[in-house]
Amino acid sequence: MPDTSHAYNHVGGVYFPIAIGVFALLLVTLLILLVRGARRRPRPGRQSNALPFELSYAFVLVCVAAFLLVVTFRAETPLDRTAAHPALRINVTAAQWSWRFVYANGASVSAVSTWHPPVVPVPTGEEVEFVGTSRDVIHGFWVPQLHFQRQLLPGYRTRFDLRLDRPGRYGGVCSVFCGNQHAEMHFALEAMSPQRFARWLQSQSATGETGTAGAP
Repeated sequence: MPDTSHAYNHVGGVYFPIAIGVFALLLVTLLILLVRGARRRPRPGRQSNALPFELSYAFVLVCVAAFLLVVTFRAETPLDRTAAHPALRINVTAAQWSWRFVYANGASVSAVSTWHPPVVPVPTGEEVEFVGTSRDVIHGFWVPQLHFQRQLLPGYRTRFDLRLDRPGRYGGVCSVFCGNQHAEMHFALEAMSPQRFARWLQSQSATGETGTAGAP
């Protein structure tokens, strides 16, 4: 799955002008009704029937809501799919209040302390599958730069894909309150070239050492 921020930015770009348009339409309608009502002299026994106008307004709102639903589902459905053959699989375990990432060759990255979040190397331009779970309570795997969030549940394995096309560090946090050190539950994805990542992963396998927090 590509950088999810592009998909959500597109959805936000559709929602925002429509929200402004609906608000402006409602505001203008209220102003017109107030002005007309203030100028009109009340006549005993006369009833005002604006049913055609009300039906037309409701129809427009239903059409807008249906359009937004289609846009939302078209954006979210591809983001929920996982690759059949990911280039890399990483097991993620969240616990109060730390993260642990384990690669297929046994190399792992975990937090030294809550003040030193784990830095997780991943290759750029390739599908990376994460298999996440929790050891205690519900935690949230959230990468704000990517607009990406998945919940990790105790006793359940959550699978999701990410593909980072640009090198750099993408900070992550737990998005679900999980205790008194929730605010310190950080991690980071370090996107690097596939060649550099391969050298790092091979060095971890060759030395038998476990990666810890810090840039590789």
